[in-house]
Amino acid sequence: MREMVERKSVFVVILAVLGSACGQAREAPVAIPARATALAIAPDYAGTIWATAGSHVYRSHDGGHTWRRVAHTDGSGVAFLEKQVVLVDGGRVGVAGLGATRLAERPEPRSIVAVATPYYRTNRLYGLDPAGRLWLSVRDGRRWVALRAAGLPAGCGALAAVRGDPLRPDAVYVACGERGIWRSGDFGASFKRLPSAPAASAVATTTDDHTRLLAAAPDGLYLSTDAGRRFRRVARVAGVSAVAFDLRNYLVAYAALDRTLLRSADGGVTWQLPG
Repeated sequence: MREMVERKSVFVVILAVLGSACGQAREAPVAIPARATALAIAPDYAGTIWATAGSHVYRSHDGGHTWRRVAHTDGSGVAFLEKQVVLVDGGRVGVAGLGATRLAERPEPRSIVAVATPYYRTNRLYGLDPAGRLWLSVRDGRRWVALRAAGLPAGCGALAAVRGDPLRPDAVYVACGERGIWRSGDFGASFKRLPSAPAASAVATTTDDHTRLLAAAPDGLYLSTDAGRRFRRVARVAGVSAVAFDLRNYLVAYAALDRTLLRSADGGVTWQLPG
């Protein structure tokens, strides 16, 4: 715990210096090899990012500056556990260490195309199938079971989950396009639409600040700092396909825009756009 606090304190000091010099804590965009369907940041404090792009999967070990393709692996969704990365592609599940260049994949009878974890120190994963039905695995992506998900509309395509208070149920957020963002506060048993949420194709959360949500909408990036009660647009940009927070540091956020990776160093508040 002390090490984590010290590392975050150093990061905050760096941001303060950058903010005073540049007026705001934002980082320049970097290139990404392909349009990402999902992004995830490893809980390793090393800047490890994984990006799925359908027939290809890429890994960066330096915050997106350089990328390496993961061998013989497809992917539509990615999530991190404490020491493992979990990839799904609709027919298979791959599991490996955070810095792997190849994954051990196995067939999966449940067609999972999107995946999220509420907390990196857990083996619990939530997933969506191509029809938008919600599934749960409590064995690192093995043996998925369907959740009731009462009220959740069909056809939703992206999700995020977060564990705030360990004595309370996980919060699960599902992005349903024009139907907005839907929230469950009972481990996915039932859902209600967030009234102020934008039409969203992607959503991200972080255990470092369980009230913070980042959403990708047709007209930009939207941020909530009160668990989805209110959203405000923080970037006017069209075409964002995936978003992610660092699970251990809410200040670090990413958004995939075609072959560009947008980066925020202040919790998703400010973004430097291309051009």
